[in-house]
Amino acid sequence: MARHPKDDAFSALADPTRRRLLELLGPSERSVSVLAASFRVTSSAISQHLRVLRDAGLVRARAAGRSRLYRVEPARLREISAWAARLGRGPRS
Repeated sequence: MARHPKDDAFSALADPTRRRLLELLGPSERSVSVLAASFRVTSSAISQHLRVLRDAGLVRARAAGRSRLYRVEPARLREISAWAARLGRGPRS
């Protein structure tokens, strides 16, 4: 069975570290080293979490000199939010 793109996003969001990364990225873009300072894991581990979020379309990265800056992909989050809102309305009579 083929995976639906939303499955990847929900799988990515299932991890508390990745949810926290999205919260930290909400206000502005940040580098891996800045993000890693908020956790008790290595920068490499944060990079792996960011890769999962990027593959799911939840964050975007751009090169900035020797580092990469990450930011939230708001369109993707709006899509997931709209899907969840439709479920919350329940069945129509």
